[in-house]
Amino acid sequence: MTTFGWIVISALSIIVLYLLYNFILEFILNKKLNIFKNKLNSSNVAVSQVVLFKKAYQVALAMMLVFTLSISGIFQEQIILENQKILTQAQQVGTRAKLIKLLTATNSNYWGLFPEMGDLEAQSTAPDLKATAQSRDFIDTNEQVEGVSEADIIKTDGNYIYYASRYYQKINVVLVNEDYEVEVLDSIDLGDVYTENIYLTEDYVIVVGYTYEQTPYQYAVGAMDFIWTYSSPTGTVVVIDRDTNDIVYEVETDTYFFDHRIIDSTMYLVSRKYSNQYDEELRPTITETKDSQEYKSYIDYDSIYYYDDVSSPAMTIITSINLNDFSYEAQAFIGDVNHVYVDEDSLYTASSYYEYHLDQSRTQYSKIIKFKINPEESSFTYQGGQTVDGIIQDSYWMDEYQGYLRVVTSQSWPAKNRIFILEEDEFEDKLNIVSKIDEGLGLEGETVKSVRFNKDYAQVVTFEQTDPLYTIDLSDPLNPFIKENPIKEEGYSTYMHVWNEDHYLIGFGFDATSEGRITGLKLSAYDTRLEVPLDTYSFASDEQAGFSYSFSEAIYNPKALMVDATKGIIGFPMSLYRYTDVDYYYESSFVLFFIDFESDKIISKPIFISHNQTDYYMQVDRAIYIENSVGDVVTDRYIYTFSYEQVIVYHIETNTIIQKVKLNDAVNAYLD
Repeated sequence: MTTFGWIVISALSIIVLYLLYNFILEFILNKKLNIFKNKLNSSNVAVSQVVLFKKAYQVALAMMLVFTLSISGIFQEQIILENQKILTQAQQVGTRAKLIKLLTATNSNYWGLFPEMGDLEAQSTAPDLKATAQSRDFIDTNEQVEGVSEADIIKTDGNYIYYASRYYQKINVVLVNEDYEVEVLDSIDLGDVYTENIYLTEDYVIVVGYTYEQTPYQYAVGAMDFIWTYSSPTGTVVVIDRDTNDIVYEVETDTYFFDHRIIDSTMYLVSRKYSNQYDEELRPTITETKDSQEYKSYIDYDSIYYYDDVSSPAMTIITSINLNDFSYEAQAFIGDVNHVYVDEDSLYTASSYYEYHLDQSRTQYSKIIKFKINPEESSFTYQGGQTVDGIIQDSYWMDEYQGYLRVVTSQSWPAKNRIFILEEDEFEDKLNIVSKIDEGLGLEGETVKSVRFNKDYAQVVTFEQTDPLYTIDLSDPLNPFIKENPIKEEGYSTYMHVWNEDHYLIGFGFDATSEGRITGLKLSAYDTRLEVPLDTYSFASDEQAGFSYSFSEAIYNPKALMVDATKGIIGFPMSLYRYTDVDYYYESSFVLFFIDFESDKIISKPIFISHNQTDYYMQVDRAIYIENSVGDVVTDRYIYTFSYEQVIVYHIETNTIIQKVKLNDAVNAYLD
């Protein structure tokens, strides 16, 4: 409460006390007059109750005024953000006591276990990775927004490929030589850091992963002693100099990384922390190591915010790291995070939750929070939030264009699909809903399966038994509308990619029967002006080959796709399980397609680049495309496919595998 507010409330309270004092005196005097009247036993003495009632009314009115002003918030201190916005929704936590109260409202404990994977042998020397660098065109990670880098388990600059098998403690460094064959140069040992994803910049390899510290725990039952170990994972970022393979910066947190991006020379991390009221320190902890010195710090209580309508044992932490000088800043919000959308100007977090009712029904909501980012200054500023109906299931369901955030949500029981258009409020920390579509998006019982925004349009796929692909016109943000005659086909796309022209799309997902039963993977080509697909390739079962089932990581992770519309190429890793009368086996391949919307057959026949067939799970993870050019003419195109055990080099022009190289001797010794 402001100082002026305290003065006003205090003054009114004194008046209330004065009126109450007068009321009590009047009440006592009235009692005495009644006693006197009874003693006289005379009807000539009249005692009036009017004054007493008037004073009681004054006291009640004054007390109501003080109470109303106290809880109205009119005298609450207005926090002004750096962007000059008034903080009307989010509030600062401020103290440890307040943080404990907020986090323990729905508190839970989380424990993590991770298997022991053993030590990995480190290499003693590092190559000069820039000495022989050439300018080569290549296809790298499939990213949602141009100019915003996303991490993956493989990265390239056209000359060197860095491959980090998930949850192991090393990075393979592979050279693509002058003949476009590969040479395994090095294996960077990460010690006790297990990789999840990596970034590649001109100077650094940046590892995002976890440090698992094994802690023994001993207890006795009767005459027997038991020793267990448990792991307490900590989110870790490791920055490695590409010239020396030395670690030049490391930051370790007590959080779980949810998502991250790099724009220019700034890394933005979104993480979550689950706290226990018995923890010695509830605030997110950040431990930096640079120049062989370790520095520990905590996010200040005034940099932790909460919403009154959000109750959670989790905190979402936003951190920016300047990759030039390794400085950082961080803020936290009470509440979880489920999805993140980032473009060059903004960062949005979205968390979905349920509200349960007495009739055992539930309503689904999503809380969206916006941060304005400035990669040049490695900064970010909280802008505001909004709650919308339904849940967001993918970062591709969000998009910002010309100052408007467009969001698709879906809910089940009963099925309901919506699209919201929001705009940042100029004066307060909120996002205003300027328009929405909440009817006509999907047939009865259908929920959203994939979304792709493309400037003034959005494509939305819903599914229960068939796959309507809707096109939504967003050119007027205040009056969006669904275009007539959606495209219908069996199955559905889980990912859509805009293909050169506004009305051309490639959809990747599942084929299905007319009853909605999934039969395998499919690839479809669309012209959104038409009512049927232009072309479809399905991996549905071939009865002559026996029953088979196909699946790909790209179904739920678009970064597993190798795709470039300008080169007419799309590919993805695929796992195939085949059953025959006498045999069962598993096969892992990278499947390559060529796309040409000007051709009679838009989608080519697939090329299968298969790794060693085994009777156990060993998948192909990713592929890299690198081409050789003479002037403006592309002469040779190569595909480099990676699994944990090997690299295969495929030459497109001759349709041949020109090289197979082992990556991990321990695995291959077992295979041999």
